[in-house]
Amino acid sequence: MLRIPRTSDMEKQRHILLAYLGRSVLLALVMATPVALLYADIQILGDSVGEWSLVELTQIGFLVATVLAFVRLARAREDERGFAVLAAGFFGCMLIRELDAVWDLVFRGLWPILVAAVASACLGYALRRGRQTLAATASFLVSRSNAVMTIGLVLLLVYSRLFGMTTLWHGLLAENYVRVFKNAAEECTELLGYSLIMAAALTYAAQRVRERRRALAGSRQEGHDSPLLQASIARRAGTRG
Repeated sequence: MLRIPRTSDMEKQRHILLAYLGRSVLLALVMATPVALLYADIQILGDSVGEWSLVELTQIGFLVATVLAFVRLARAREDERGFAVLAAGFFGCMLIRELDAVWDLVFRGLWPILVAAVASACLGYALRRGRQTLAATASFLVSRSNAVMTIGLVLLLVYSRLFGMTTLWHGLLAENYVRVFKNAAEECTELLGYSLIMAAALTYAAQRVRERRRALAGSRQEGHDSPLLQASIARRAGTRG
C-alpha cells in the first residue's frame, strides 16, 4: 500500500530540494563570474587583462572580502580568534602580493617585507593561543566550507600555475603565440579560485557568528527562566508592593 507522506515530511523534503537548487544556482553564478568579467574586459573595455583590468581588480576585491570575513570571525568569537587571525594573515599576505605593483611605487622590493611582517605577527599570535588555535583549525577542517576553500586554493596555487606555463602555450600556438592568450586563461582561472575561496570564507564566518549569537541568546533565555531569577523577581515585586 502506498504511504502518503505527512505534511511535515513533505515540508522537510521541499526545504531540502529548495536548498539544493539554491546552492546549485549560487555555484553556477560563482563559476560564471570569471568568464563574464573576462568577456567585459575584452569586448566592452578593450582591455588585455593587464594589471588594472576588471579581472585583476575583482581578484583584489575578493581577497579583501576574504580577509574581512576572518577579521569579523576573530572579533565575534574569542574561542576561534587564533585560527581567524592566522587565516586573515594568510590571505592578507596574498593580497599584499597581488598589490606588488602598488608597493613598487614606494620602493621596489617592499612587498616581501610587508608579507614577512604580517606573517610573523599573525603566526606569533596564533602560536600564543596554541590549543584554541588548534581546536578552531580542526573545526574548520571538518566543515563543508573547508572543502570548497581547498578546491579554490588548489585551483589558485596549482592548476592556474600549471595551466599558465609559457612553454605549454608556446607548444600549443607555436608561431601564433601571443602572451595575452596565456594571461587571459591564467587570470580567469585564478579568479575562479578566488571566487570559491571568498564564498567559503563568507559562508563559514557567517555560520560561526550566527551559532555564537544563538548560543548567547539561549543562555540569556535560560538565565531569565531560571527558578532563582524568578524567585528574585517575585521578592522584588512583593517588596515594592
